[in-house]
Amino acid sequence: MTLVFRVAYRTVVGESLWLEMDGGQVPMRWLDEGHWEVEVESPAAQVKYNYLLKREGYGVELREWGGVRDWHGGSNLTEELEVSSPSISAALRLPPRVLFLDDWRSAGSDDRVYEAKVFAAVEGNPGKPGKFAAKGKNHEFCLHMARVPKGLVPCLMGGFETLGDWDYGRAVPMLEAEKNIWKAGVELPADWRVEYKYGLYDPALGKAVRLEDGGNRVLERRDGAGQVFVSDENFRRGADLKFRGAGVAIPVFSLRSAEGCGVGEFADLKAMGDWAAATGLKMLQILPINDTTSSKTWTDSYPYSAISVFALHPIYLRLDEMSFPMVGDADFAEERISLNALQHVDYEAVMAVKWRVTREIFDTNHDAILRDKAFLGFLERNRDWVLDYAIFSVKRDEHGTADFSKWGEWAEYDAAKAESLSISTDSMYYVWLQYELDRQLTDAVAHLHAAGVALKGDLPIGVDRDSVDAWVAPHLFNMNAQAGAPPDAFAVKGQNWGFPTYNWDEMKKDGYAWWRARFEKLSRYFDAYRIDHILGFFRIWQVPVEQVEGIMGWFDPAMPIRVEEFAERGIAFDYDRFCKPIVFEKDLAKKFGEFADGVRQDFLVDYGLGCHGPKPQFSTQRQVAEFFGKLGNGDWANKEWLRDALMDVVAEVLFLEVPGSGGTEFHPRMSMMDTDSFKALDWEMQDKLRALYVDYFFRRQEGFWEAKAYEKLPAMRAASDMLLCGEDLGMVPACVPGVMRELGMLSLEIQRWPKEEGVDFAHPAHAPYMSVVSTGTHDMETLRAWWRDDGVIRANFAWEMFGEGYPEKDLSPEMARRIIAQQMHSPAMWAVFPLQDLLAMDGELRSNDIDGERINVPAIIPFYWRWRMEMAIADMLDADDFTTMIRGLAQAAGRSIGKN
Repeated sequence: MTLVFRVAYRTVVGESLWLEMDGGQVPMRWLDEGHWEVEVESPAAQVKYNYLLKREGYGVELREWGGVRDWHGGSNLTEELEVSSPSISAALRLPPRVLFLDDWRSAGSDDRVYEAKVFAAVEGNPGKPGKFAAKGKNHEFCLHMARVPKGLVPCLMGGFETLGDWDYGRAVPMLEAEKNIWKAGVELPADWRVEYKYGLYDPALGKAVRLEDGGNRVLERRDGAGQVFVSDENFRRGADLKFRGAGVAIPVFSLRSAEGCGVGEFADLKAMGDWAAATGLKMLQILPINDTTSSKTWTDSYPYSAISVFALHPIYLRLDEMSFPMVGDADFAEERISLNALQHVDYEAVMAVKWRVTREIFDTNHDAILRDKAFLGFLERNRDWVLDYAIFSVKRDEHGTADFSKWGEWAEYDAAKAESLSISTDSMYYVWLQYELDRQLTDAVAHLHAAGVALKGDLPIGVDRDSVDAWVAPHLFNMNAQAGAPPDAFAVKGQNWGFPTYNWDEMKKDGYAWWRARFEKLSRYFDAYRIDHILGFFRIWQVPVEQVEGIMGWFDPAMPIRVEEFAERGIAFDYDRFCKPIVFEKDLAKKFGEFADGVRQDFLVDYGLGCHGPKPQFSTQRQVAEFFGKLGNGDWANKEWLRDALMDVVAEVLFLEVPGSGGTEFHPRMSMMDTDSFKALDWEMQDKLRALYVDYFFRRQEGFWEAKAYEKLPAMRAASDMLLCGEDLGMVPACVPGVMRELGMLSLEIQRWPKEEGVDFAHPAHAPYMSVVSTGTHDMETLRAWWRDDGVIRANFAWEMFGEGYPEKDLSPEMARRIIAQQMHSPAMWAVFPLQDLLAMDGELRSNDIDGERINVPAIIPFYWRWRMEMAIADMLDADDFTTMIRGLAQAAGRSIGKN
């Protein structure tokens, strides 16, 4: 039997398609601009296959989405026979030639993205598939379509009698054979060219009610094919059939209620969800909620520094909704009132109450808890991570630090020793906390879903250096490196988050099992999630541990500059001049003022010719920081500005040597053109180095980074059915948008942070459908603060977006409404707004403390994450005019506001 596989896919030069079948790969031949084909001889009555894209250069291999295709040859024959061996084609009377006309299945198609659980959360679950058998038909049409409008089914129409001759009343309805897989069998002459389209059919009316958009689909002549299987990927929707929703972004800790305890809690998500549903908002977006308890001080308020990627933070517990009651704590009621009255979260005071009360409940009910079937079931389901987390927490408490290198005999994880400690009372206390957190969060999520509201989480790019993950599996991390971000307009010296970077080569060995487990855990709670700094999956900004500021890092992985390249470009390479810190005599007074002489004497060494560099004991930023950190009294004590100025001197280099390369490979220092060292070079040298810099950052890495992303991200995408949204802001490689589109990952579009060069503001009308638009992020000023702080930007924005000149310094509620409405009308799938920016539309409800609404300032490390909404959720629920305004904006923009 001859099997002919023809797939529709538009390739470019350097790409090829392959058929994967029976454990092997068969190269396909190019037919035309949009099709590849291969013929295979096979006696089998069942064939499992899929298509593979290969790209020359960096070894990119991308399998089509949706898993393996499974064809059962005997299911569509004119005569069905019962035989002992279904693999014998003669016995089954299989046709001598079978033609498969397939679409390439892309994870980025609308219908593949619509399979994410977020749509079931906001629109309800679809019906169950039925049984399909196209007996006696020589053509089987298969359409992949999710989110079929309620009460309708897909149908087939075309220019042939058996396709209805384009008569809506004779359209061929399709049956859902598998989830989102719709099929219909039709008898057609193989030697005819046939045009057809898919439509929507109303069974109650017995006819089609509309056809898909676009031109007719075409079946060219299929001479010689005894059986034809047509597999089309997408129903071509009009704009009115595409989902568009709106949401609100607020950290859980920022929620305010009388039932809370000085901080937002998981239980508060219920009331917030009720408010969202009333306003027509379909999504709550929150910040990371993992446990960050490291020092037990306010610095643990940083939600992106998790000590476990699986454990939830105890701060979010509702103490009077535990599975066992509180033990008559006389102080709790007064503490709750006091903490709730505060404008911001007092992290340490809140946690002091929650540690005390939860321990009292656990100790009082210890025996009953350990017999509780629900608790024991949780322990059994989560044993692979929760016991190690509990032991880590116990040892952190015992030693007063999460830095496990200081734990003596426990500094290195030992599974056998850990097992012996896992059943201790203290360990069980931490396991029980996780059980209660899981119970309260899943209860809140069920409430949200009942209201038609989805929950969107946030996946941090890193984990704390002193975390249970790094303790248990240090081989998965590069502990001698720190993750961060390169310099940008918001942090001119870059960012150093302190997290170890990932050892991707090691993670790849088991198919990224750690990541897959992480996504599985997230999917228990979330319908969608934001991948923090998705660019890190292409390449991460890596800062050596001996440096402090992000500006001293480089991208990893990256193809460095070989020392020979300098000569090839006519550059006389001078290691000392290019790679060693330098400060000029003429600049000392400008940098250090009256302390210039003392700095020269105590911190610098004379290079000669009016040049200086740091002494060996101050040659790294870490050495400088540690020196000033240990000072008590003395000439240089309490002079942070001097510490920072000396770190600037350390950063006065043009190139950073690749560790272990023996002086043969280098990375350009980011923003090297801004250094005094670069400006002192002659113009010719500057031009040559600038060209090398541009080639390094914007040309040579693109294909390499794309290949690295395709190694990792498909596994992340396949690990759950959550909707993936990437935070793709900052210095974005050109390959990123294409990879995200192919994998069905929504981009983030911020109007005041445009991605297009030479543009001051991104117009929401130009946002892609597969995106989330927003007025800002938690790392940015609120809309009102941004509007107030720069008159030029404010004026330019008002003129470009609305044709208005001379706007007032204070953002008026009317202008805020216009900005929100403009984003609502964007074609983007989601429009999600910080609560502060929504409140800006109401002159009575918005805060008088504009600066107090800021959640995070990235340039300040550590920063105290403590903002709370000023009004309680209950009061916001009573603000009918505000609710009506938001609902009206969403409805006017055509966004989904109700549960189907």
